[in-house]
Amino acid sequence: MAEVRDFLMPDLGEGLTEGEIISWLVAEGDAVTVDQPVAEVSTEKAVVEVPTPFAGRVARLHGASGDIVKVGTPLISIEVGEGSGNVLVGYGTNEEAAPRRSRTAPAERVPAPLQSAQPAASPLVRRLAAERGIDLGTVHGSGPGGMVTRADLDSVAASPAATETTRRKLVGADRVAAERLQRSHRDIPTATATTTADATHLLEQRERIAAGSDTRVTPFAVLLHACVATLSAFPRMNAHFDTEANELVLHDAVHLGVAVQTERGLVVPVIRDAQSKSVVQLAAELERLAGASRSGAITASELSGSTFTVSNFGAFGVDGGTALINPPEVGILGVGRIRERAWVVDGSLQPRSTVELSLVFDHRAADGAVAGGFLHHLADLIEQPGALHDD
Repeated sequence: MAEVRDFLMPDLGEGLTEGEIISWLVAEGDAVTVDQPVAEVSTEKAVVEVPTPFAGRVARLHGASGDIVKVGTPLISIEVGEGSGNVLVGYGTNEEAAPRRSRTAPAERVPAPLQSAQPAASPLVRRLAAERGIDLGTVHGSGPGGMVTRADLDSVAASPAATETTRRKLVGADRVAAERLQRSHRDIPTATATTTADATHLLEQRERIAAGSDTRVTPFAVLLHACVATLSAFPRMNAHFDTEANELVLHDAVHLGVAVQTERGLVVPVIRDAQSKSVVQLAAELERLAGASRSGAITASELSGSTFTVSNFGAFGVDGGTALINPPEVGILGVGRIRERAWVVDGSLQPRSTVELSLVFDHRAADGAVAGGFLHHLADLIEQPGALHDD
């Protein structure tokens, strides 16, 4: 006899209390097997696929894209037939202790699927449709068996109807970023200091380091190395501000957050213990984290715990700008693109590669003298990178 079992939202790591539904990978009426991913769920900024511990037919989806589901509350309900209710013990089920059963689910025990409430589409297409606010049920699928393709979504976006005013709900990384940035703008009394540095010798240093390494060493990685050294000289900037206690919490280790733009939105992966890493090691970790962020493989732990953040405006071809502090940090460094400018050297104009730097700082944690000293020290290291150890 068939019964309906609730699969509860599991704890997806680090004691998280809730998750946000990014997209459903199944629809009501679909047949599912044990361990089949049924939903993409965002935890902070990481997106993970959540598999079902039951085999059977989807009876109900508890929520829509953008909804927040608390850990321990129903995520999806599965109708399981007699003898087909295979369960992974202790993983989000509504049974406190169920015996471990076979993980196999013979096809003959699975009920025939009902007509899906949504047309067939890949997880990527479902996510893109959710991000664009497109109802898949209204899209004609041109793929095999009527499957909706990415080109079908693009054609909808290019139609005249798409030019009308629409509302798009922020989900996933966009929602988290919006909440944090609003908190930063509302709660932190900020000030900004800027300067421009001659990066000619930094580029030369980068060439020397890259020539002796198999790792892709970028000018930004060399600049991060200089930033870490500057944080060691100005520890008030490598800190968190405890608003409730009205205290500045200084950190011995430098866990460097680096803003990375992805298709899912802005994320800030963290290079841990950056103070103990060489330029090559920083470059390798930066490349690894950026790649994981863009592919969606980044984990929640790799997106938390930063003590200071750097935003690379130059990656977008921008000369400079100011960023919002990532709370509870007390500062964020903006780095513009490195470009050639006329520069005075020994009393004469010369073409030099220069970079604009901006430091947005929490005025409760630092004053103008600290911020100015930080930028002056960093500019000196950029202009004379030989003062830094490469290892």
